[in-house]
Amino acid sequence: MKIGLAGIIIVFVVLLIVANSAMYVIPEGQQAVVLQFGRPVQERKEAGLYFKTPFIQEVHRLEKRLLPWDGDAENMVTHDKRNIDIDVWARWRIVDPMKFYKAVGTQRNGQQRLDEMVDSAVRDVIARNNLINAVRSTNNPLDYESEELKKDWETRREHVTTGREKIEKEIKQRADQKLEETYGMELVEVHIKRINYIPNVREKVYERMRSERMRIAKLYESQAEEERNRILGQTKKEVDEIEGEMEQRSAEIRGAADAAVIKLTAEAYGKSPEFYEFLRLLEAYKSTLQRGTRLILSTENEFLKQLHGTTAETDGRVKDEE
Repeated sequence: MKIGLAGIIIVFVVLLIVANSAMYVIPEGQQAVVLQFGRPVQERKEAGLYFKTPFIQEVHRLEKRLLPWDGDAENMVTHDKRNIDIDVWARWRIVDPMKFYKAVGTQRNGQQRLDEMVDSAVRDVIARNNLINAVRSTNNPLDYESEELKKDWETRREHVTTGREKIEKEIKQRADQKLEETYGMELVEVHIKRINYIPNVREKVYERMRSERMRIAKLYESQAEEERNRILGQTKKEVDEIEGEMEQRSAEIRGAADAAVIKLTAEAYGKSPEFYEFLRLLEAYKSTLQRGTRLILSTENEFLKQLHGTTAETDGRVKDEE
């Protein structure tokens, strides 16, 4: 009884192992190639549960979704002899898993095939086009930092004849010609990621750009200096006009004031000449006889005549009153 139960358990375990070895699942987004003794015998493109011969067949799964490809920047020469580094990226997928496995085996090998096919197509297409066609897609006007840059560009402007979008499409077509037929792969899209001059040419371009900016900066400085001189000249002219008008007005006011003073003085002198003379004498005394001033004069001096006369008259009036 015990032996019978153990046998059943053993048989059940063996059946489980065989069933597990005979069944396999293809998830969404994947496909598979069934191998028998290492040789592909069947492909599975749809997701689901499948069966295979246990212990004899094995399953090699492959991606069904889009796969990225990003190549290294390659040095190339354009049709107009511009030495550039160009960086390209692409998206691809496996459309025929059986053919793909027979031709390349693994996705890593597929990436290597793309390296060869895409690089060759890029080099061939770029060599037949000028640099401007790989950079731009249209001849629409560009926005410039200054009018000087715009004029400089207009003198040596290059026109787009093919355009970047058409170049990318041509690269895809040339690289995709034998991919599906030979390798079971499809190149979905190809795009240029970056274009740049090689390092030594890049330094020369940067130097030319710096000299161009310096030339424009000096032009702006000269224009600013010219404008500064114009503003200073206009300001000085306006200041001179204002000062001239001010001096003229001041002279008119002083003249009117002097005339008024002379008129008032004449009127005052006409009414009381003695009083006017007396005031002038007092002003003379005030300006001459300051504190700390010592004068040695004769009693007959004209300057002291008024003081002498005033004292004598005062003394006489005092005696008369007494």
